[in-house]
Amino acid sequence: MTTSTPLTKGELIDQRGRSELEFLQALRAGLTPLRKQVRERVDATGVLDTPYEDIAELRTRVDGVLEELQAQRLLGIILSWSRGVATPRAAAAFNRKRSEFELLATPAGEVVDHIGDDVPRYWDYEFHGTAGGWDGHPHMGFIHHEMIYHYLLKKIFPGDIFGQRGVIAAAAPAGTYERIVDLGCGTGQYTLKLAETYPTAKITAVDLSRTQVQYALRRAEDAGITITGIHAAAENTGLPGGEADLVTSFILLHEVPPHTIRQLFVEAFRLLKPGGHVHFSDVAPYSERSPYQAWLDDWDAAHGNEPWWRTSATIDLVQAAADAGFVDINQVAHGPESYPWVTTARKPE
Repeated sequence: MTTSTPLTKGELIDQRGRSELEFLQALRAGLTPLRKQVRERVDATGVLDTPYEDIAELRTRVDGVLEELQAQRLLGIILSWSRGVATPRAAAAFNRKRSEFELLATPAGEVVDHIGDDVPRYWDYEFHGTAGGWDGHPHMGFIHHEMIYHYLLKKIFPGDIFGQRGVIAAAAPAGTYERIVDLGCGTGQYTLKLAETYPTAKITAVDLSRTQVQYALRRAEDAGITITGIHAAAENTGLPGGEADLVTSFILLHEVPPHTIRQLFVEAFRLLKPGGHVHFSDVAPYSERSPYQAWLDDWDAAHGNEPWWRTSATIDLVQAAADAGFVDINQVAHGPESYPWVTTARKPE
């Protein structure tokens, strides 16, 4: 007698939903020959042989040699279109089985609301081409984690994109922590890795998306893990100061404007006990990428509704940490092409 592997929540969607999302995944995978043509054109022109002054100058230089290349135009059109239709397709699949999915998406516990509807201006944006934004559906957290991630991201990106979070959690300076604040927790991918790495820690997960932190709480419950879910802006959590010994995040910084990045360091400093650590992981600086990868990062961000990727990849995070009062500031790359890029520092005793 054989036993089958239980279906994930995302695999419970109907055939129409699976077909639509798998078509988008296959479409994205099919872009490889076009990307190869682009790289060959760039290499053949020698446009990257000369050092560049800044990313804007590099973009102008490379975009100029690709202006008439049909493959490049098709890439932009297909990526923009596929990103724009993925969320509506997934949301429609959820709605067709809403009564079943709501039982799987709703936590038993309550998310603590520290902000209500008084969200910062930058929040009014369809990040990643997500129709309606991160709270454009009452269960957008479930939709993104169980459908978009399952059918698209896990298959498009090489390696274990979720396993990276465990690596970064374990890379925090101390061997153990008592109170951890995870800023910009999303659906709890990094939060759960923190819980696995520091099983005795009390973990508070904060996100500006009510639906994302709601599903993070449900995922923690499913895993038998206790966390506190807070609906708040990461730069103004409303949490008491001086209690945490680790304030951390995974790929939050590139989702906010530069002044907010600086505020995040200030808020982390406020939340920490003396001697506590800030541990922020995000996109790699352009200066740490190869010229081609730096250009591709910037081009892809422009076609993927990533309004603050460029500023995040160019801002001086060491200075931001120092301005907030941190010492022992360190930056380390934890993967190919310097991604993930981690900034760690300590609040003075």
